[in-house]
Amino acid sequence: MSTTLKVLSAKKVIASHQINQGDTLVIDARDKSNYQLIDDQTGFGPQNIIAKREGKDLKIFLEDGDINPDVLIKGYYGDENSEEVTNLIVGQHENGGVYAYVPESGLKSDAVSMLAEEVAAPQALGGEELASAFWAFNPWWLLALVPLAAGIAIAASSGGSNGDSNNGNSDNTADKPTLDAKSDGSVTIAPGADNTKVVVKYTDESGNKKAATLTKDANGNWSSDNPDVTPNANGTFSIPANKVKDGSKVTATGTDDKGNTANVDATAANNPTTSRVPGDVDGNG
Repeated sequence: MSTTLKVLSAKKVIASHQINQGDTLVIDARDKSNYQLIDDQTGFGPQNIIAKREGKDLKIFLEDGDINPDVLIKGYYGDENSEEVTNLIVGQHENGGVYAYVPESGLKSDAVSMLAEEVAAPQALGGEELASAFWAFNPWWLLALVPLAAGIAIAASSGGSNGDSNNGNSDNTADKPTLDAKSDGSVTIAPGADNTKVVVKYTDESGNKKAATLTKDANGNWSSDNPDVTPNANGTFSIPANKVKDGSKVTATGTDDKGNTANVDATAANNPTTSRVPGDVDGNG
């Protein structure tokens, strides 16, 4: 998976940088500029990232299983008051709209511009739709953080199965988990923003059906009941390439605290280290 970071002023694209998995892209902050993340495979922004402040620098972690930051923006916080930082991290959602990355918690203190020293917070595309990805003064994201929870899960508008409800105004959708089938044959799972449980089903290299239940405790920490589905430092989980059958279907069902569910699936890529018989396309010998 490759990702592009664009630096945009109010009128034009200032720079476009390639983010290579395993490497950290280091750039200097630019005044009155937005930073747009683009998944090169889909053309849209990644649904979820993690932002961390270290001194005046901003670190961005993509959900690619890498424990090192994917982007380091030096001097992002500058010398100004955090509430005056108006340079947004943005992305385009699959619905065509452009949104800022806003805190999944809905807390003002978890907003990218408001992070305290050494604090990391998960961010998701959400809030109010922006006019464009280009920079503009946007005080809304500090003023509207209280109702942010309703705007974070944009993905809910694109699907997800509904739980029963007797209240027409209640939340009846869960956020979809994310499945990322890596080119090395492994699969990364990221729980949806409101998920409290994710059930992952897959087929192992021997053709056996397997399942893992990922659960979030009261402190927000996730765990897996399957030792083959391992946690990563950025809050995602991985099925190693040698634990999932090449070309097989992997599914994930996310459940929120109201019992609503949402499903997603992906196809595991071929593990390049798996021995192949000439003409064998599914890796089963």
